[in-house]
Amino acid sequence: MRRRGEAVFVLALVAGLLALPASAQLVNQAGAGGVVPAPEGGITDLYVQTDNASGNGAPDQNFEAAYNAYDSEGADDFEVDWPDGWVVQQVRTVGTQSAGGSATSVDVNFYPDNAGFPGNTAACSYAGIVPTQAAGSFTIDLPTDCNLPAGFWWVAIQTTQTFGGGNGQHFWSNRTSQSNQGGVWRNPGDGFGSGCTDWDRMTTCGVGGGTNPDFLFVIAGELGVPPPPPAVVPTLDVVGLLALMALLAGTALFVMRRRQSSEG
Repeated sequence: MRRRGEAVFVLALVAGLLALPASAQLVNQAGAGGVVPAPEGGITDLYVQTDNASGNGAPDQNFEAAYNAYDSEGADDFEVDWPDGWVVQQVRTVGTQSAGGSATSVDVNFYPDNAGFPGNTAACSYAGIVPTQAAGSFTIDLPTDCNLPAGFWWVAIQTTQTFGGGNGQHFWSNRTSQSNQGGVWRNPGDGFGSGCTDWDRMTTCGVGGGTNPDFLFVIAGELGVPPPPPAVVPTLDVVGLLALMALLAGTALFVMRRRQSSEG
């Protein structure tokens, strides 16, 4: 009876361990670097930030309901340096997968800069884009153009992917150097315990290795076209004005004579 009781206890212990939430396995850094997606023909790379890869990355995932506390998002800034703005048509990101999973879709938002952080309202917002995937790196073709005037802008990325079923986590790869403002990250439910429930620097949040300031990405599309010039209103110099007055006077005199002739 004692051995039977011990066996029951062991089985119960194993069952208890198996019942532990998978969230205990969630981590806030990739520990691996991704591969830069290849450029596609017929589109121009307007901004490229893929150098100095750190070999790490931060979570940027929209999980299933059971792990909503871990939903997180990353963003990084870039400068539109063309006077007539950019027509953004594609975003490419470098990333990794923890368990060889794949994303269901990706959300992309473009925010104006607000004192070195993303503004509150997106200028362009895209939900549920199915990207072309390569081991966690994405080529994201926007369904409609995003027209951005000159200035600093932020691109925010969130990957929709279930953690269960062997899919694991997705990470947006980062770099050891910084361009413009440092990349930012947020985890509204604070499941990772960083305290970054709103946008804060990736380095402040301690994610993606804790020391790597920027994400890896490419913005592609076309340069903006200048607006058409305003319609030219013809102007008259003194000679032209006198000629016009003479023409009007002659026309009036002709009309008066015709009227007098018809009355006589």
